Amino acid sequence: MRKSQRHRHAIRAGILGVIITLTMTFALRILDNQSVQQQLSQELTQLQLEIRRELQLHLFGFNWITTNEANGQDWLQQGPEIIDYYSHFQRVLWINNDGLITGSHPLYEEQTSVSETTLSWLPRFNHGIRYLIPADSLGQHPADLLLVIPQQERQPTGYYAAILSMRQLFHFISHTHLPANTEFQVSRVDDDVILFRQVNSQQLREKWGHSQPFQLFGETWQFELWPSPQRLAQLQSNLPLIVLTSGLLVTCLLTFVLYLLGVSRVREKMLQEANRELYDEIEEREKVEQRIAYLAEHDSLTGLANRNAILAQLEQHLQIKRANAKHIGVMMIDLDHFKEVNDTLGHNIGNLLLKQVAKRLSQLPAGPSVIARLGGDEFAILLPAVHSQYDLEKFAEEIIEALDTHFDVEGYEIFVTCSVGISMTQTGEEDGETLMRHADTALHRAKQRGRNTWHVYSQELHDELSNRLELSKRLRFAIEKENLTLFYQPQVDMTTRKIIGVEVLLRWIEEDGTMISPEQFIPIAEDSGLIIPISEFVLQEACRQLAKWRNMGLTDLRISVNLSGRQFQVPDLTDQILYAIRSAGVPTSYVELELTEQVLIENSQSHTKFMQEMRDHGITLAIDDFGVGYSSLSYLKHFPINALKIDRSFVKDLPDDKDDATITNTIISLAHNLDIGLVAEGVENQEQADFLIERGCTIAQGFFYSRPLPADEITQLLTQSNGVIPAKIG
Repeated sequence: MRKSQRHRHAIRAGILGVIITLTMTFALRILDNQSVQQQLSQELTQLQLEIRRELQLHLFGFNWITTNEANGQDWLQQGPEIIDYYSHFQRVLWINNDGLITGSHPLYEEQTSVSETTLSWLPRFNHGIRYLIPADSLGQHPADLLLVIPQQERQPTGYYAAILSMRQLFHFISHTHLPANTEFQVSRVDDDVILFRQVNSQQLREKWGHSQPFQLFGETWQFELWPSPQRLAQLQSNLPLIVLTSGLLVTCLLTFVLYLLGVSRVREKMLQEANRELYDEIEEREKVEQRIAYLAEHDSLTGLANRNAILAQLEQHLQIKRANAKHIGVMMIDLDHFKEVNDTLGHNIGNLLLKQVAKRLSQLPAGPSVIARLGGDEFAILLPAVHSQYDLEKFAEEIIEALDTHFDVEGYEIFVTCSVGISMTQTGEEDGETLMRHADTALHRAKQRGRNTWHVYSQELHDELSNRLELSKRLRFAIEKENLTLFYQPQVDMTTRKIIGVEVLLRWIEEDGTMISPEQFIPIAEDSGLIIPISEFVLQEACRQLAKWRNMGLTDLRISVNLSGRQFQVPDLTDQILYAIRSAGVPTSYVELELTEQVLIENSQSHTKFMQEMRDHGITLAIDDFGVGYSSLSYLKHFPINALKIDRSFVKDLPDDKDDATITNTIISLAHNLDIGLVAEGVENQEQADFLIERGCTIAQGFFYSRPLPADEITQLLTQSNGVIPAKIG
């Protein structure tokens, strides 16, 4: 009984010793952590102060430099000294009131004007006041800033400007004021864009990270700072560890004494508990490792293989394929208009739909295959043993048919279609990435062909895309080198053969005199967005040419300029058009804009507003190539259309082709009844002209009267014989 009592006291003493040791250790660790947190917070605050101090240095320095008498481009003579002394300035500029960069140090010829956003800011700035705004396209990094000081009191007026490299400034401050092994990051709050990053390890960011906002020119930047494991080890005190070690040593000694006194049962029970916990931990760790390994090769939503897994499988089969005669096929599948499901029914329904699509694909009788979800609504199927291209095409039809049946998702009946891109080994030298890229290229071609179909990658498609890419690159150079020029085709009153107007046509003439057809480069310009600056150039140049003709006395001449559908995406299109016309000094009533039927049908509400604005300003509107697109009589009623242009496809076989004659006659009657003007395109002989004149269409253009001509030749044609085209004899 007495022995048991001694054991009880020893156990209590041991427990109390452990509790005291752990309590002291935890308390010391908490105090130590608080000290570390406070030091990190102070370092971040000090870092912000240093950055603000450096910004103020450049701001005041730049303000002082611009107060001397130098103005315009002359002040850039100080550019080398400015950039040497204020090392965070990338460039110093002189910007005139039109937003054109008329001087720069260092010299930078690739960009001659500021962006539209920057240009919209400049008129709001007051003379002599410094302003700090985003550098936009002038900067080399999203964090770069543009320092502007307006000069409006002496000639020439304009803006002193300097591009401040915030990335370089961050790099300088962090290396001079941050201790080693400290992680630092700056991001923009609005869109989470990383503006600067000096990070070697993310390990301690969540637990030890400190963040503070940084307000600048209306934006909020987030400064984050945390230690690396090495820095944390330097910051933390060893005292808690010493206390813990000492306390545990005392407890171990006490436990050893208890063991010597025969507490074997207690020891055995403790060992059993320790072993059980260890076994549980090992088992849990194995489960986690198995889950990580599974997710590394599988899509978490559908359970299918992911991109990494299918690429690994593809590479393995490519190695095997080189030893046999079978082909390997890859099919890329994309759900058509899947975004509409997410936008309408929500992402939860969209995810459930993706699961059902994955299940339906898995049920297809594809034989040996690997099905993967690449992300979003895109899937891929690897077929390692394909005999011919026909097998892939047949299977693609089965996929499209399988997904065409409706899906029942949470009570919603959903119909989706898919587009399929197909690639197949040909030479046996392809790698996995190449086959996947070819399938993706074929998928995009299937979507271009109207979706809900398939397309097989071929060398012809590769050559076409390569040629298209090369032509796009040449087109950019042609714009820079001003190889684009305007031709003009007369619009003639066929009863008098007098030129009443001209249609403006764009031509690309290379330096060696080769002319690139508009059918080749206009679609590329549309897709790449280059059509917007090209169209702006065409309108401005055409208006300037019209002004020259009016100064020569040709005051009755009109011009017709084509509008691209992409231009309707420009928010200030009306202002751009009016600016081009007014800056040339020509009346708006002598400018006609030509639109296609497809442009009218797309987003008709906004287009109606635009056309109403054009009519209010006296600009006339014509429908180009009428009858060959999405012809709808309703827009003739609702839209303020002034003229229809009968497409050349209806004119070329007149008067012999009865169908063309009937269609042309109908269009003429329709225009007369609606009191809309008419212009016939592609008139090439007298018989066609007579047919049109007899039915009341008196205005035409075509090779019968004149081909499209450059400005000097069309000017000569307009000035001879009072603008009347001589009749052809013989």
